[in-house]
Amino acid sequence: MAGLPQQLGKYEIRRELGRGAMGVVYEGWDAGIGRRVALKTVRRDQLESSEAGELLSRFKREAQAAGRLNHPGVVAVYDAGTAFIAMEFVEGRELKDIFDKNERLPLPDVVRLMCQLLDAIGHAHANGIVHRDIKPANVFLLADGRVKVGDFGIARLESSNLTQAGSVLGTPAYMSPEQFMGQTVDGRSDLFSAGVILYQFLTGEKPFTGQLTTIMHKVLKEDPVAPSELNVQVPPAFDAVVKKALAKRPDERFQDAEAFIAALRTVGARAAADSDATLVGSDGEATLAVSAEATLAARPQPAAAAPARPAAPAPAPVAAAGKRSPALALAIAGGLAAVGLGTGAWLLLGKSPAPAAPAVASSAAPVAPAAPAAVPAAATTNDMVITAVGYADASDPRFAADPGLLKTELREDARRRLVEKALSLYVQKQSLADHYELLRSKLLPRSGDFIAAVIQEDPPQTGKDGIASVTTRARVNVREVQKSLNQMSRDERVEFIRNNGDPKISVAITTRSEDGATARSPVAENLLKERIQSFGFRTWSDEGQKDADFAVSGEARFKKLSAKLAASGITVEKTVLTSWTVKAVDKASGEEIYFNTQIPEQMSWATEDQALRDIGKLVGDEFSKGFFLSHFRFVGQTVRLRLAGVGKETAAQLQREISGLLNVLDLKPAGDQLLDVQLAGSGNLADQVATTIVQPLNAKLGRRCFAATGNGGEVGLALDPGCADAATLARLDTLPPAALYDAPEARRKAIVKNPETLRKLAI
Repeated sequence: MAGLPQQLGKYEIRRELGRGAMGVVYEGWDAGIGRRVALKTVRRDQLESSEAGELLSRFKREAQAAGRLNHPGVVAVYDAGTAFIAMEFVEGRELKDIFDKNERLPLPDVVRLMCQLLDAIGHAHANGIVHRDIKPANVFLLADGRVKVGDFGIARLESSNLTQAGSVLGTPAYMSPEQFMGQTVDGRSDLFSAGVILYQFLTGEKPFTGQLTTIMHKVLKEDPVAPSELNVQVPPAFDAVVKKALAKRPDERFQDAEAFIAALRTVGARAAADSDATLVGSDGEATLAVSAEATLAARPQPAAAAPARPAAPAPAPVAAAGKRSPALALAIAGGLAAVGLGTGAWLLLGKSPAPAAPAVASSAAPVAPAAPAAVPAAATTNDMVITAVGYADASDPRFAADPGLLKTELREDARRRLVEKALSLYVQKQSLADHYELLRSKLLPRSGDFIAAVIQEDPPQTGKDGIASVTTRARVNVREVQKSLNQMSRDERVEFIRNNGDPKISVAITTRSEDGATARSPVAENLLKERIQSFGFRTWSDEGQKDADFAVSGEARFKKLSAKLAASGITVEKTVLTSWTVKAVDKASGEEIYFNTQIPEQMSWATEDQALRDIGKLVGDEFSKGFFLSHFRFVGQTVRLRLAGVGKETAAQLQREISGLLNVLDLKPAGDQLLDVQLAGSGNLADQVATTIVQPLNAKLGRRCFAATGNGGEVGLALDPGCADAATLARLDTLPPAALYDAPEARRKAIVKNPETLRKLAI
């Protein structure tokens, strides 16, 4: 790698393992004793920043904290310099990686891993160190099944004054109530965080999810659902352990790691008869480090975790940098969680050499189809099977010099295209084209984050047009694509034009008076319904919640005030709104996608009805059409396509062409001249076929050769007899794929290097 240093102190630098906004981690070699190490460093530009002092203090503190410990469950620190730490190089996997992939673990393994984790935490506590950021990204599972804890970047030493009461440090979904309150924490805060991890092991979900303010509210005020209610395979005895670990008050929790371990072993022994029970994990988050005075809500958080899903096989190793594989070695340097999230927490990923890709075949040298990958028997409602075609220009001189590069490009383009097609579920085609450059740089390269399993990859081929292609069919987590799209939209401040959906929304607004009496408010509900119906969506009352896509609920709290007018002696009563709360829940997953509490000032009304009318408007203003569409679970539409006026050879060519089109999510033969096609979008099926399939095909042929006929579930794709001549049909072979005619210019130029082919596409 260009610019790679050769030496750091006494350590020889071998390769870069990971980098982020604040640091870089290298694999190093200590020649004196023949030992491989992980070298965690601070980036040069960070040393020149105004925060360099705090960064180096935290860096030094991590070395001091981990260096004080000698435990098989803690990543060891060997040495430290001014701006580097030499740490144990450990091969293994993040617990976060296991949770992210929803891998199943037997209940006895959960108990064993948690006890090892707690033993390491207890050792730190016994040596006067509170970790303060226990989370899956900082817990590592070694090949032999042992656990190690890393990243003491925000740990508190008893002798240190660097992290005092009044600062908020940690990761929101794993932070204890006292951390959120900015109070001084002790070891019981780490045990709370460990309790969150236990909850994930048992249920596949984090107990506290949502936006940052929602997480804080739940951590401080709400008890999570008991694990045995979310996962019937969890013995109820575990509920009491989790409840004690997640107690709001430190005095009510386990007082030390040993007590937590003893409780786990006791309930684990009782559950020995259920040792075949298998549990699923969920996802982690990035570390947050802000001052207590800062507004926590100002830091956007990742979307809430998706519900647990059935087991999936371990995905095959991925050849490109930046993609994860269970088989890859994880070099752990005290937990280098994506070096430089701006928080002092790091996670070091050591990548193994990329596996060789299968050979690419041209049309002149056919290769037997690759065997389909094993597909899990059950997929989640978050997953969708998508077919995509990856393209590359075989005439690109780069491929002549390196034949292996062509096969890599084809495979990578097919995977990016899978994500692009998933995006077409949610965003209008033109809007995707308008923002294609942003998507290509920010979202499409992350295909490995969204592809759950590759079902089939056909042999690559090169057509007479000089364009090589490979067709891939995979199961894609479209829900995660949607969440990442929403997050990117917020981060980049991009307003994507969403596809029109037809969500059903239930509404329930209650009022609570100062004496505690509650009542439903039809007045407020009707005004909220009017607002939602103005988006074109259907609304339901709460008794129809089982059929709704989203449930919106709110509560308004009032009190009565009376005042006697001195001039007239008349007593005037006013209704004062003391607070109102609103939340929205995705009914399919139970995920709370919105929560807000307001304490208004100087709002009063002459009558309660007037107050309720205004409340209905206030709650309605919290929601927009885009809000619901950004969370709506689009599933696409299936149409049976009947080909007419074409022979078998042309029908086979059309099938390949249609598979590559953006809004065609999947395609399967359904009989002679019949195709079952799943389309992104909604509305009249014939119109969808006309815009999604007919227009790109006609653009390629340069004439109106195809037309969509009929309606309902079956639509005809008919070839005009005037286009049935050999010269016209030959264009299907000799011209670039219709998908490239239909693609944004940036995609065309990224794939096609031949100027003559680009000219054809422009025509």
